[in-house]
Amino acid sequence: MMMMSTVLATHVLLYAAAQFSHQTSVAWAFCIPSTAPFSRLSPVRSGASSEAVTQEEQWDVIVVGSGIGGLCASAMCARYGLKTLCVEAHDVAGGVAHSFQRKSPGGEGALQRPFVFDSGPSLLSGMSAKGTNPLRQVLDAVGVAHEIEWVTYDGWMLHDTSLPITDPRSSFRLTTGSSNTFEQAIEHKAGIQSRIEFNTFKRRIMSPGGLSESSALIPPLALRGDWGAVLTMLSYLGKFLKIGVQGTLLTGPFTQCMNLYGLKDPFVKKWFDYLAFALSGLDAAHTQAAPVAYTMIDLHKKGAVLDYPKGGIDSLVKALVKGLEMQRDSFAPGELRVNSRVTRFILQEENNRPKCTGVVLENGQVLKAKRGVICNAPLWNMAKLLEDSIVNPLDLSVAAAVHDIRAKAKQMEMTGSFMHLHLGIPSEGLENLDCHHSVLNFDQDITAEQNLVIVSIPTVFDSTLAPEGYHVIHAYTAASEDFGDWETKLEEKCDNGKIEANDYKRDKSYKDLKEKKAEALWMALERIIPDIRERANRKGSIVEIGTPLTHRRYNRRFRGTYGPAPSEGKEVWDLPGPMTPIEGLLACGDTSFPGIGLPGVAASGTIAANTLVGVDVQLKLMREMKDAGALQ
Repeated sequence: MMMMSTVLATHVLLYAAAQFSHQTSVAWAFCIPSTAPFSRLSPVRSGASSEAVTQEEQWDVIVVGSGIGGLCASAMCARYGLKTLCVEAHDVAGGVAHSFQRKSPGGEGALQRPFVFDSGPSLLSGMSAKGTNPLRQVLDAVGVAHEIEWVTYDGWMLHDTSLPITDPRSSFRLTTGSSNTFEQAIEHKAGIQSRIEFNTFKRRIMSPGGLSESSALIPPLALRGDWGAVLTMLSYLGKFLKIGVQGTLLTGPFTQCMNLYGLKDPFVKKWFDYLAFALSGLDAAHTQAAPVAYTMIDLHKKGAVLDYPKGGIDSLVKALVKGLEMQRDSFAPGELRVNSRVTRFILQEENNRPKCTGVVLENGQVLKAKRGVICNAPLWNMAKLLEDSIVNPLDLSVAAAVHDIRAKAKQMEMTGSFMHLHLGIPSEGLENLDCHHSVLNFDQDITAEQNLVIVSIPTVFDSTLAPEGYHVIHAYTAASEDFGDWETKLEEKCDNGKIEANDYKRDKSYKDLKEKKAEALWMALERIIPDIRERANRKGSIVEIGTPLTHRRYNRRFRGTYGPAPSEGKEVWDLPGPMTPIEGLLACGDTSFPGIGLPGVAASGTIAANTLVGVDVQLKLMREMKDAGALQ
């Protein structure tokens, strides 16, 4: 999905209160799609061989999973001076944000250079300069922000399939900044009344002290999952008071803000459904107001730009890995190991309380953690892994804690999955393309199956991502694929939470369904490049189709889901923070506060890392960041 600076720290007061209540009870606190089984881009150490391994290793912190949340947690722990190991089951780091390569079959000459594909998020903002984006703040904190060269640009195209392509209103462009260019596009698309209502709403939500400003007052670097947060957030007390009653609005559905400000125009309401869905995979009625409010100011403030990293999203992943593995003073560098699948947590009972002291890899390698284990796997996957980790049924507190987590996982709803289309096509005649496009029917519900298709063409900004004379394209249906259509292809006819390489059938019926479901992607691309199919059939071109089962397999996503949805009876997410009922086991990622999105998972990884160090250590880093102008 489109990963704006979804800075959700504005409802930190409610978050902190929840954390404290969880500390006094046994209750617990807890990016975009990918299709890639392909070659590793970043040179990192592989796990040990499959032969039996008996040697035990000692670390301060072990992080399970190298998604952006896990990498942020790992790099921050290393920055704090903790000896940190990040283990990844896949052969490449990055989780749903990793990149992969393909070479043109039979390619000669220039075609020997590979096509490099982003497998997930590719639309970012707030990254090219110091600011309030939690992911940018991690890069600044661990000293690798300068490693990335950013291309800045000012918007993306939208294509409305409810109108024929010949209708000039069928396409319009979101332009960032305060020039009113986007407002002019709204008027051209939907009329003067739509422009007036959008302008009025924008002015109110972006007013000084308004919702948009309040949504970025408290940085994740000031948060933690224990009582120490009282001290680390003390300097932000005035900002807490400034947020006031708006905190309730920001943690509720965005539709409450729309209603409060009297927004009635049908097109503008549909626009915010689209924006909310692009951020969370949910419509405005089920998306928290904070990320949408922040995105408004992120898009429409003076000088606002979007950012794309040269070298693709892999350059962002590489920077975080460097932040983990760099040598700092007298501290030992951290380490990333790929091909290192965790089969169980090491759980034991101490003083009638459950505790996690490490993990065991698939090859039998035992990894012990002195400070704690941070799990970057989604809650559903973590719960299944915990079930497999109970080795002594008489450890009643362990069994109770695992049961508690499993119950939470069952209660957590999830969004739909994805279809993907990765293409490498000749680029001649396509010189004036925008990098990003959204194709949807504005007359349909934004959540309708296969309605919204997101398209990225990063070679518009970086031609080195493809052989000379070619573009790379990634198109995907956004969190709207019904996994039930694919579940019968699994060997067990349902997702049991254990993901293996060959646990689904790639027979004729699978291939037929794959082609059928990919048709929506082809049709969407024809709105942008009418001869896309002909180009894809030329010699040297590449076509890769990914399904919800592909997404599930390579990203280890239960039922191929994009992420969490509101639980039954809830309007919006009610996501827990980093703490679990098992001492020494923390969580981060998109099923932890603050939720989906690159900034959101970066924030969750930061909070988990903060929780494992002393308050004085955290405050020292906050002071350094403020002195450097990198922290609000």
